[in-house]
Amino acid sequence: MRRELKTPLALAVLNLLNERSMHPYEMQQMMRERGHDQVIKLKGGSLYGTIERLAAAGLIEPLETSREGRRPERTVYAITEAGGDELMIWLRELLSEPAHEYPWFGAALAFMAAVPPEEALRLLERRSMILEAEVAAADSMLQNMERSGLPRLFGVESEYIQAMHRAELAWVRQIIDDMNSGKLEWPEEALQLLKRSSEEKRP
Repeated sequence: MRRELKTPLALAVLNLLNERSMHPYEMQQMMRERGHDQVIKLKGGSLYGTIERLAAAGLIEPLETSREGRRPERTVYAITEAGGDELMIWLRELLSEPAHEYPWFGAALAFMAAVPPEEALRLLERRSMILEAEVAAADSMLQNMERSGLPRLFGVESEYIQAMHRAELAWVRQIIDDMNSGKLEWPEEALQLLKRSSEEKRP
């Protein structure tokens, strides 16, 4: 599959159409019902763009177009044989080979010295509070899924996100502790740079 086609949303579309044919609105509903929007950025415009690119690549194809009353036309799509083959190749690759991702938080940490240490501490404490709330909310959702009898297999992506949040929360808490105890300090040259920058901004 071409690199520009390899997006989480494209993976979701191919997987849904591998189950059965459906129209984009139904795909969007099913992704939300299954909680896929936790791991996939889901927007109407991006979904239709993804469908068009997959169809142009011959991985899916339109079956029929219908209209109900005054509603816009809806096109039902199906996965092609090539699309089914590509889905399996791609899934096996993604499950077996770690991908090097570039998270925004990692980029921000690389340049944290540009923020005064007291402010950086406050910002990380705020992040810790947000992560705590997200972990609690995800715990509640996973418990509801278990109580509802949903097979665990259909919630493993939520478990993964929860594990990532827990790991990040533990790490952020440790960094906060290290900043408070003095184990993590801003080097003198970084402090001097911050001081000069602050003085230059004064009127």
